[in-house]
Amino acid sequence: MFELAQQSLQILYYGVSQPPSTSRKPSSCNASKGENSAESIPVDLIIEILLKLPLASIASCRCVSKLWDSTIRLPHFTESILARSKLLFACKRDGNMCFFSSSQPQNPDENSSPIAADYQSSFNFCGDGRKLSRPVHGLIILKYYKKETKERVMEICNPSSGQSLTLPKVKTVRVDVCSFFGYDPVDKKFKVLSMTKLRSRGDKRTTEHHQVLTLGGTRKLSWRMIECSLPHYPLSDGICINGVLYYKAEVYRFQSRFQCRYGIICFYIRSEKFKFIEKQLLPSKLLNYMGKLAILKWDDDFKMVIRSNSLELCVLEDRKKHEWSTRTFVLPALWNDVVADVTLDIVGVTRGGEIVFSPLHSSDLLFLIYYNPERSTLTKVDIQGMDAFKHCIVHTFLDHVM
Repeated sequence: MFELAQQSLQILYYGVSQPPSTSRKPSSCNASKGENSAESIPVDLIIEILLKLPLASIASCRCVSKLWDSTIRLPHFTESILARSKLLFACKRDGNMCFFSSSQPQNPDENSSPIAADYQSSFNFCGDGRKLSRPVHGLIILKYYKKETKERVMEICNPSSGQSLTLPKVKTVRVDVCSFFGYDPVDKKFKVLSMTKLRSRGDKRTTEHHQVLTLGGTRKLSWRMIECSLPHYPLSDGICINGVLYYKAEVYRFQSRFQCRYGIICFYIRSEKFKFIEKQLLPSKLLNYMGKLAILKWDDDFKMVIRSNSLELCVLEDRKKHEWSTRTFVLPALWNDVVADVTLDIVGVTRGGEIVFSPLHSSDLLFLIYYNPERSTLTKVDIQGMDAFKHCIVHTFLDHVM
């Protein structure tokens, strides 16, 4: 079973993104510069390697050598980066979680042409309370509850290939378990962080039984207990950026056990250590802004951004010093005319800096709204090809790696 699980995991991830072959020999002209030189690697293999890396790592690789810098600047390399990154749509129907993908529109405020969504895969979960993690390096965790067996199930899924792997049960007698999904770009390992939610006297909420499951490597897939020195209670889904998992939480480590502070938990995937950044959060959403953690806040307490007059974007510039930069954007006057009475979800921020919104429920037509804060423009882009999922809840994700 162990070998089968490891083989399934490799197929799950590498079935779509095969690691570059190491059997090639460097060309004679490059080999003469020495096997340890960056130039000893053929250009086509350099491109193949770079395309496997996160965007932030690709930017850092420009410092490796002049050859790598010039390679990254090649027009067809940029096109390859854009081609590998897609919009991903997930929606539930008849006990299945179905996935669609489409290309990400370029310069949407200049071109609002409709884009077509193509069917990718579906996963049957035969249960209730299904939840999705945000995509992490091409993979998603699907969580649901089986009424028949009263079990909570977690499956790691590859929407592009349709492959999935059921994870071992979390070691706990409690029912209320929350889990987060992350990736360590240094060791190239996926990890799942799980903890049991508790509510004690004085209405204090906290967690226990902090556990980690490492995906990859040669060890058997099993949960390991880890220490957590920060009594806290998660308040949001997680977002993984450059090897750090972030989620909103209330923390109890201060003068009174029954007083809490609100902020962000930073879980370092590689070291498995917890840190806390105090920050006013509500109402807000955690986003990836150009490879940095960002908080998008609005000025009233509606469910999603729809009636607000302004947005505040706080970007974590220095994680160790807890330094933030803050910008406030006043929405255009035609905002309410464009969104009408639709309840919107905040999808994320594009590489070009546009803030993207989508309807929480699909109506007659699914669409995205791109807000360019620099130009103060709004663009509505229609999504075609998902007519069968009208009036379903649709989850939209940016920059999904195919």
